[in-house]
Amino acid sequence: MPELHTLLTGLAFGESPRWHEGRLWVADWGAKEILAVDREGEREVIVKVSFPSFPLCFDWLPDGHLLLVSSHEGRVLRLESSGELLTHADLNDLAHKGHPWNEIVIDGRGNAYLNNQGFDFPGGQFAPGTIALLPPDGAARLVADGIAFPNGMAVTPDNSTLIVAESYGNRLTCNGYLGYPFVKRPFELSSPVSF
Repeated sequence: MPELHTLLTGLAFGESPRWHEGRLWVADWGAKEILAVDREGEREVIVKVSFPSFPLCFDWLPDGHLLLVSSHEGRVLRLESSGELLTHADLNDLAHKGHPWNEIVIDGRGNAYLNNQGFDFPGGQFAPGTIALLPPDGAARLVADGIAFPNGMAVTPDNSTLIVAESYGNRLTCNGYLGYPFVKRPFELSSPVSF
């Protein structure tokens, strides 16, 4: 059995681990940074943000651009090769002010799925959250609601199924209606599969 060793220490609030291009990437919400660390423990700060970063979630477009969620501003930002963060999409018309955006996951076609907690977290009274689709054309829209605090998400490698962790529902919910174009096969959670 391989021996375990620590790659990274000193995180204020580590979240959203992802393996990408031979390195472990993680958001340190407390430090407002996205970091990458290699197998030898060499760490690199990829981006440090100046806005409130609770939460700070990210994923990559098929062309390699890093997208990150500015949750309280309701924006999706794109990291350019120059290090500049540009607005990739504005989500403010899709959620009530004060309801933060949380996770992002991008499928192999470039469709980004983002979830909104549905209430002022932490501290607000619980209300179900939503999931938005941001396709490559940039026309973001809501595709699901009634999610009990949507949190981590994943898309299966064949791009057919979105899996959502419902933190307040104590379950993983999946739905296999991710056909393209998306509008021809609506995303419905009326009979989700929980496992």
